[in-house]
Amino acid sequence: MDNRFIRVFLSTLALALLTTTGARAEESGADTALQEPPVIDPKVVRLGLKESEIDDENFELGLFAGYMSVEHFGTHEVYGVRAAWHVNEDLFFEANYGQATVGDTPAEYVSGEIQLTTDDNRDFVYYNLTMGFNVLPGEAFVTSDWAFNTNIYLLAGGGTVDFFGDKEFALNLGMGLRMILTDSLAIHATFQDIMTDKLQELSDGDDGSAHNMQYTASLTYFF
Repeated sequence: MDNRFIRVFLSTLALALLTTTGARAEESGADTALQEPPVIDPKVVRLGLKESEIDDENFELGLFAGYMSVEHFGTHEVYGVRAAWHVNEDLFFEANYGQATVGDTPAEYVSGEIQLTTDDNRDFVYYNLTMGFNVLPGEAFVTSDWAFNTNIYLLAGGGTVDFFGDKEFALNLGMGLRMILTDSLAIHATFQDIMTDKLQELSDGDDGSAHNMQYTASLTYFF
């Protein structure tokens, strides 16, 4: 009887000791967890960044010069003025005024005596309104340290040609390359075909369209 009582007493005492030890261990672990620093520090240091100032000039104005091959009249120097309005990054509208002075007509050249018009009427003058589409943006690397933004664009429009005392409607199609030199300056290399009808009849009497090829380079200013 005494042995049984002793066993029960020892078992109760051991259980009480284990329970007390476990509670103290949990309290100690909780305190340790509260004292340990978090893995991720929530403090974020804000850097003083300065936003870049992006130019938003939409208008372009400049001069061009080059050569125009007037059908049946040879190749002659051409020069003029161009102005453009950039609607967005892909679309722009452009107005052009150009002038080239041609030589003798084929009939005048062959005869050597007759003169079909005065020298004042030998100026091939045109002005047109053209729609442009930027189709291939890129970069041009001049050296290892210099790179310029470029864009290849397509042109389509119409206007008026004043030649030999007559004015007529003309279509123009072409393409060009624009290279941005600075925030305000750009250069262009442009090809256009200015198509007319009366010029063909004036040259050889045949019906059809005359194709007047123009190759120009221009310097423009954005504002």
